[in-house]
Amino acid sequence: MHEWALLIFTVCLQGAIGGTLMLALFYKKISALGEDDTFKMMKLPLIVIAILSLAGLAASFTHLGTPLNALNTIRNIGSSWMSREILFTGLFIAAVFITLAYALAKKKINPVALTVTALIGLADIFCMAAIYSNSLVSGWNSVHTFTSFYGTALVFGPALAASLLIPALRKLSDGNISNFVLKSTFVVTVTGIAIQLVGLAVFGSSLPEVTMINGVNALALMDNYQATVAVRWVIEIIGVGLLGYLGLSLKGKQQISFVYAALLAILAAEGMSRYLFYVLGA
Repeated sequence: MHEWALLIFTVCLQGAIGGTLMLALFYKKISALGEDDTFKMMKLPLIVIAILSLAGLAASFTHLGTPLNALNTIRNIGSSWMSREILFTGLFIAAVFITLAYALAKKKINPVALTVTALIGLADIFCMAAIYSNSLVSGWNSVHTFTSFYGTALVFGPALAASLLIPALRKLSDGNISNFVLKSTFVVTVTGIAIQLVGLAVFGSSLPEVTMINGVNALALMDNYQATVAVRWVIEIIGVGLLGYLGLSLKGKQQISFVYAALLAILAAEGMSRYLFYVLGA
């Protein structure tokens, strides 16, 4: 598997998009604490999301070669999904930095900017998935590509946002808002996994008919990775289970480390999932 740059790009961008979406959804609840505290709690998540977006962008450049190649590719926006992806990726990253710059300058969060940024990101994920679903690789030409990409955003993104919000929330609130964040994160991550499973079921039903570009049947190819698939799901369940436990638990600060453990587990699982995705096109 040689698509490591694309693996890093897609996972980083989808995580950043999912994290931005969760910040937009959490804003109303957190804003009850006041503008100052809301800014203090959301500043770090916004900074990390901006850094994650840049990391993904840097990885994409290692695949394209140079930024100039991206500018050349974008000229075909009317007919190329890759051009549309480059456009929406640029718009998303620009929107992230505009939102962050506004927050740092004004010492407050703009919920409209958060929402618009998240919507641009969701459109970007669609463009990412469309590139692969319209390719010659039959293993990618399925609804599974869309459910995999959106699923990553809805699993990794919420875990990222929660891990960055909870420590500050535990210090600044009475625990009600932090419990709301954890419970909401758990619900969204379970939804993301359900979306991935639906796509996997659709893909699995067509596996005997799916043949890779080199003539190898996809079912035979994935037989070699059954252990990886199993480990990926075990790790994912552990990570999401930790989020569910934290959401239901009444205990406090000593469990903050569990949030980070959940994030690492989910990141590892989604990374393995994306690795398997690119194996189909190897």
